[in-house]
Amino acid sequence: STWGLQIIFMDRSQNEVSSILEGNIASQPRKISLFMMRLFNTVTFDNTGRSLKKVLNLFHLLFLGVSCVLGAGAYSVIGLAAQTAGPSIIITFAIVGLLCFFTCFPYAEFAAKIQSAGFSYSYIYSSCGEILGYLTGHCLHVIQIAGSAICARCLAAYIPGFLEIFGIHVPKFIYEWDIMGYNVSILGGVIVMLLTMLMLFGMKESTAVNNVVSIMNLLTISFAIFAGLFYIDTGRADFKFMEHGVKGIFAGMGLTFFAYAGFEGLTCFTEEAMNPERDIPLSLTLVLIIAIIMNGGIATVMTLMAPLSVMNNSQSLLAVFKAKCPVWMSMVISVGSISGLLASLSAGLMCQPRIFYSMAFDRMIPKIFMQINPHTLVPDFAVIVSGILCAGITMFFEVDLIGNSVSLMALLVSALVDIGVVVARYDLECSYSRRINRSCAVFFALSLFAGFSLFYSWHWSISGLAIIGITAIYFYIQVQKQINIPINFSCPAVPLVPLIGALMFLLIAATIDLTAWKLTLYYILIGFASYFMYGYWQSKLNPYRSQSINSVKQLELPEEWVLDQKEETKKLAESYVPEVKRLRLESENMAKSSTGNLQTISLSLLSLIHI
Repeated sequence: STWGLQIIFMDRSQNEVSSILEGNIASQPRKISLFMMRLFNTVTFDNTGRSLKKVLNLFHLLFLGVSCVLGAGAYSVIGLAAQTAGPSIIITFAIVGLLCFFTCFPYAEFAAKIQSAGFSYSYIYSSCGEILGYLTGHCLHVIQIAGSAICARCLAAYIPGFLEIFGIHVPKFIYEWDIMGYNVSILGGVIVMLLTMLMLFGMKESTAVNNVVSIMNLLTISFAIFAGLFYIDTGRADFKFMEHGVKGIFAGMGLTFFAYAGFEGLTCFTEEAMNPERDIPLSLTLVLIIAIIMNGGIATVMTLMAPLSVMNNSQSLLAVFKAKCPVWMSMVISVGSISGLLASLSAGLMCQPRIFYSMAFDRMIPKIFMQINPHTLVPDFAVIVSGILCAGITMFFEVDLIGNSVSLMALLVSALVDIGVVVARYDLECSYSRRINRSCAVFFALSLFAGFSLFYSWHWSISGLAIIGITAIYFYIQVQKQINIPINFSCPAVPLVPLIGALMFLLIAATIDLTAWKLTLYYILIGFASYFMYGYWQSKLNPYRSQSINSVKQLELPEEWVLDQKEETKKLAESYVPEVKRLRLESENMAKSSTGNLQTISLSLLSLIHI
């Protein structure tokens, strides 16, 4: 029994053990696993002079979401994706849009639980552990910064075309300058830095500008859809709807997902929302519905109006209207395209500093990224660094070079969030908890393997075994008991909905070009190296850091979780109290017995000496 007490309390001091045995329970456990942590309030922020300002209502969130999702995808990427799928890109957009609902609900559930500016990073950090959380944040840097760079690059290509309508000629070196084989866009970099300066004035001022350009964006896309219906030409000789067959539909899904990849970025404004538990899930759903209608409509009119060769550039929507419609329509599309791309770029530049802010709070990156300006309540340093990085990528990288990599990382992160919801639904203390985590990891690997086997036409038995394994894992998770957490919104039909979403996104990820996979894997390896060089040692969860050993209060554990741990520890201590009392009584009896025996021996010796 004494050995058992030593094992249970070996991580506590003698005073703590005494307090526990007397009923005064220690406030928090001493060690927390990095890989199995499930604390949904891990990323919390000090509200005294450092928290982000709560200024966003449902109206603001809705327009921010529209800005995130309707940008380069609608105005440029559709034309590039159509080169792979052909006119059947219409079906591709519809399928990908519907699949996004399978990840919309998991994001909404996490947003209702965790009011954090880190969105995907914070969600995976809290459900799947520190390492996966760090790698997610590492990928989000590329998704947000490179995604914004794509918008800036497309915007720089649209502006000269718009000015040419009024007879104003812009020198080519300003927006497209060939330097040692690199196509440099000086105009794109300047636009990014100007918007970065706007971000420094504060969230309220930035959203006011964003609301105006978002309204112009919606009006322009609506105009393009309705006007384009009158110029549809399906009787041309080169029109073949299923030109590349079913495989073409799936081949275009990877780049098509880029057109929807921004809707989840809305959750990074959770900390600045006035009523996040209600407004974030509602705005996410509305934004996704708007994105499906607008992207699907634009894809339909573009592919039915003009040949694919016309839209094979970074200003595909404007090129189609220039080729088929009157000049005044092209002018309207130019103005709307600039406003839409500007809104999408500003929303992307708003998201990235908040990811830096959340990671810095968890000590994954240097603390300087979480410094808040006391006047504007904006993380100034994070905003400036995000703007400089985005401007650099905008100037030196073209759209088709980074578009596939951004889509691939966005697909992998969305699949991880789906699996994170499943992991979070099962209690950490359950005996099957580790098996659930391992099952989800195997599910992720098998889904990716099945996608490669199907897309690259491997032997049917390989795909069949992978599908059987996926099905078996689903049924195993389905029969396990879930925990009930009272929140305003929860994902329906868990684990069915999130696992279907993860499976579909990983199948789509397998269709992306292998070059993008290589770049993504290299980037993830860099993330591993940076984590073990800095994040692992500086993390506030590192048990070897003195701050973490002396006090775990930095973690801001949920009060309910702490109370549960207190109660469990108290019951465990009370169960050992009778055993300790029994051992103490036995020790006293043995001491008394030993004293009596000693007295008898002493008298015998004295008698012997006397004789």
